[in-house]
Amino acid sequence: MRIRVNAPMPSPISFGTVKEILRSVGLTPELAEGRLAQAVRLYYPLDRQLAERVRAEAISLTDGAIASEQIRYFQTRRVRRNHVMVTEHISSVSGSVDLEIGSCDSIDAPSREFLSIASRIAGWNVTYSSASIPAAEEAVHHGEGCLKEALRDESMADELAEAAWEFINVGDAWTGTALGRRLLARERSARVWSLLAIGHAMLRETEKAEFYYDEWARRGDSMDKVRALYGKSMLYARHHPDGLRDTDMAAACLDHAYGIIGNLSELERAHDDVVFEEVFNRNGFALVLFRRGHVDEALDLLKDGITRLSATTERVAIHRSVLIYNLAQCHKQLGDIEAAIRTFDQLLDVDPYMAEYHLEAAKCLSAAGDHARSVEECEIAVALDDTLAISWRMLGLAHLSCGRLDAAVHAYSRAVGLEPENTTGRADAAYAFIRAHRCEDALAVLEPVEIESLSPAEIDRHFSLSAEAHLRRDRVQNAVEQLTIGMRMNSSSQVLALNLEKVAARR
Repeated sequence: MRIRVNAPMPSPISFGTVKEILRSVGLTPELAEGRLAQAVRLYYPLDRQLAERVRAEAISLTDGAIASEQIRYFQTRRVRRNHVMVTEHISSVSGSVDLEIGSCDSIDAPSREFLSIASRIAGWNVTYSSASIPAAEEAVHHGEGCLKEALRDESMADELAEAAWEFINVGDAWTGTALGRRLLARERSARVWSLLAIGHAMLRETEKAEFYYDEWARRGDSMDKVRALYGKSMLYARHHPDGLRDTDMAAACLDHAYGIIGNLSELERAHDDVVFEEVFNRNGFALVLFRRGHVDEALDLLKDGITRLSATTERVAIHRSVLIYNLAQCHKQLGDIEAAIRTFDQLLDVDPYMAEYHLEAAKCLSAAGDHARSVEECEIAVALDDTLAISWRMLGLAHLSCGRLDAAVHAYSRAVGLEPENTTGRADAAYAFIRAHRCEDALAVLEPVEIESLSPAEIDRHFSLSAEAHLRRDRVQNAVEQLTIGMRMNSSSQVLALNLEKVAARR
């Protein structure tokens, strides 16, 4: 199939080039069904009919949550998943895809990531032209007419804010923050600060996010301050880069917010919204305790939180699922694998459509020696979302544990296809190929790795696997050469030195 589009003029609304591509191949929101509809929603979050259809499907609590109930905001993984699903669908329907893009200087950054995945993973041939090319005229896309009016009309701040949150909810923080900045020119309010704080955190612009969390706390009411302090605490506990993470700072933010809740009247504290915030504040503190090694105390906090949520109206089960997941991780950390498995079973009763939960359950089952059920959980995860490379890698490992070498090789190969840049995934695949006596395939999967970017541990594994593949083909000299190269890159490696000594003795 040949596709020709021009990149639209720059706009606060992202994925303009992607939407032109989808329109040209006839993949409109009305025609997308099932999991494909869920993927397409990233590009059309304002299409209400599409949103209703997606929520009617069997999807995870996170994917099904409306913007006002969302408590999890994913960016990289969700966006990548959707790009892979859409590009591979177009390839499966159309065969080889030749895409020509005119006015390429106007391609928005999020669309560039889509095009990268289309080329690297789906195999599209993409060419670019700075000049405009003959193509269909740009269209106003689904649900965006009202938004464009709101961008022009300063009296439509509510409509602009509502649209911005819809973009945030589906994973498009680029558009969400762009709209938030437009809204900031009209009003300085808690809803704008919270939008920009969450949006920048999603984009991993954590220092900007902290600025907006501070503004949200400073300008909002008591509960705004509680929510903002929780968000700031998670920056210090999880999301800031290594040099800025600070468990003590996270604890201080959480305790400050908890003190605000404690100063509310009994009537205010009994309100469900306040109970939710208090429970999640203590959930955050459970993470602090976990990091400090006080896992038993974290366990008690989480159990109490689950009990308290059960006594509320609990608008959405997503609140409970988060705590149950963390509870399972505490059991796992304490070495109580059977309790962790029981807790994951409880979690999967609450949210059976979250692929990652099945993968975490599979890890515990494997640790308990139940490799057959571990395979089953990995297969469920793949069935729920076959675009997650980690699902395929774990399925490959589970098959290896059961001695199913051909199945393991297939799973690892699919993982490499989904994340060709993942050097650990390539090493895992090479190991599976060697186990299956496919040494040339092992060398082929290792060959594209940029060895200069490898860590010392990765150098050890890469060159040891490469040497092993050559050795099994009786190419002793090649094995020696690979280990020698590895030693030059990591001269202090005892692993490579020992392997080199053993292999050299066979010459």
